[in-house]
Amino acid sequence: MKYLRAMLRISCFCFAVAAASAVQAAEFSADSPEIQYFGRWDAKDGVYRCGYGATYIKANFTGTSLKADIRGKGIWWRVSIDGGEFRRLSPRGKNTVLARNLPPGEHKVLFVRSTEGQAGISEFRGFTVDDGAALTEPDPVKERRLEFVGDSITAGAGLEGAWGGRNAYHDVEDNDMSYGPQMARMLAADYSVIAKSGQGVALNYAEKRPAKGVHACDSYAWTFFSNTFDPENPEWDSARFPVDATIVSIGTNDFLSGSVPPSEMEFKEAYKKLIDVVRRKNPGKAIICTEPVPEWVGADVRDWIRQVVGDARILGDRNVYFIPLHEDGSLLEKKDYIDGETHPTKEGSRKIADYLKDKVAAILGWQ
Repeated sequence: MKYLRAMLRISCFCFAVAAASAVQAAEFSADSPEIQYFGRWDAKDGVYRCGYGATYIKANFTGTSLKADIRGKGIWWRVSIDGGEFRRLSPRGKNTVLARNLPPGEHKVLFVRSTEGQAGISEFRGFTVDDGAALTEPDPVKERRLEFVGDSITAGAGLEGAWGGRNAYHDVEDNDMSYGPQMARMLAADYSVIAKSGQGVALNYAEKRPAKGVHACDSYAWTFFSNTFDPENPEWDSARFPVDATIVSIGTNDFLSGSVPPSEMEFKEAYKKLIDVVRRKNPGKAIICTEPVPEWVGADVRDWIRQVVGDARILGDRNVYFIPLHEDGSLLEKKDYIDGETHPTKEGSRKIADYLKDKVAAILGWQ
């Protein structure tokens, strides 16, 4: 009996210590000034929400562990601690473990959403660190910022492997390794990605005529992606994350619809609308348009985009530019595509980034 009482006291003591430790863990809300946000975020009542891929969070912290309060079903995130290898994870609310068993001292976290906006909205409510630990002063932000507008290619579809079978579409997506973020890192720039699989300029993938869906010129103006014209979706205020340039690479899905593809006039009018809304949101900033990544889209579409850009410059917008990809030969080989012709691999995405970076830097005067 004495033995049982002693064991009971020990068990109660251990439980009390564990409970006290859990209670005493230091929590920092999402609006703590030590937390940095990149890309399109919306803050309300202390909750930060994002609805696009490649949105990310940075923070510095002390202690040996870190948890995030992150929510959103079917959405993958990746975390890197102290510049180390990324680990993929699915949100578990307040119990989303980002790091454990770290050596004592100060550490850095980079927390990136891998999944594009059509999967829904993520909610971030803050970090939890060890009892006695804290978030510390953040690093200085980079002086350069780029924004990328596109479709599944820009969204990083299939960069973790082909989808199908056990691999659901979003399970093999890694938006942070698409050509845009790769290029931004090459240029020491932070970034934002506004991309949705299947989205077109005038006609979406598998969209039937008459085309009444949400197209690139519509969704660009919103804070979160939506498949519908949702009046509750807040208008994006570019002052929240001002960029030096917007790189536009879109047009593939217009010619994968299964319907009659857009005519030259339809495509050019829709592309002009896209440039107009990007310009309205980013007055005075560079808009850099490329031809669609898959070469099979063709020289005609390349010329249509070039002409829209040329017309904008003639009308007085001298800060709009066009960069061809395949005019001097194929930029990518068949091996650089996951599916042989449309979606680049990580290496194919790197080739696109490497091809564009010097041209973009020259336009922006980045030496």
